[in-house]
Amino acid sequence: MSGIKLQSVRLGEIAIQDRVIISPDSPGIAMRPYLGLEQIEAQTGRIITYDSTSADGKSTTFAFDATHVLYGKLRPYLNKVAVPEQEGRCSTEIIPLKPNGVDRDFLAFLLRRNEIVDAAMTEKTGSRMPRANMDSLLSYAIMIPASINDQRRIASHLRAQLAEVEKAHLAIETQKSDIDLLHRNLLRKIFSRLDNTMKVRIGDAAK
Repeated sequence: MSGIKLQSVRLGEIAIQDRVIISPDSPGIAMRPYLGLEQIEAQTGRIITYDSTSADGKSTTFAFDATHVLYGKLRPYLNKVAVPEQEGRCSTEIIPLKPNGVDRDFLAFLLRRNEIVDAAMTEKTGSRMPRANMDSLLSYAIMIPASINDQRRIASHLRAQLAEVEKAHLAIETQKSDIDLLHRNLLRKIFSRLDNTMKVRIGDAAK
C-alpha cells in the first residue's frame, strides 16, 4: 500500500455494535426475512438464502439493513462476515455492525482477515462451541487507510480479484463434474458388455 496514509484505530471505533432487538411478536416482522448463520457461506460471507420458516427465526432476533456488516460470533474460525443488500433480521449469534467513518465493503474485508479471526479465537468464550468476545475483539487495534477513497479502491480491487478466483473455482467444479460423468459412462460401457454373460453372486466371488 505504497503512498497510502495509514492510521491506527480500534475496531470498535469503526464498527459499532447495533443490537436492535426484534421480538417474535413485533409488528411487521413478516416483512423482515430471517437470516441464520447456516445461511452465510464460510470464508466468503456470501448470503446463500434467507429462511423465514426457520424455527430459530421465531425467537428474539436482531434487525439489520443494507448499511450493516453482519459478523458471525459463533465459531469465529468459520469467518462468516456478510454484507446484506436488504433489510432483515438475524440470529443473535450474528452481530450487526454499523461502519463508522469507514467504507462498508472495506470493513467486511478487514473483518475476514486471518489476523482478526485469530484475535477472535484468542479471546473466545467456550470450547466446544466457541464464541467471539465482542468487547475484546472490538478493542483490537489495527492499521487502516486514513482516506475512505483509498479504502474504497482497495475494496473494489479485492472484489474484482475474488470474482476471478470464484470464476476459476466454478470452472474447476465443472471439469470435476465432467470427469465424474466420463468415469460413470466408461464403467457403464464396459459392464454393459457383460450383461449377456453368466452371472454369479458377489458373495461367491468375494469374501
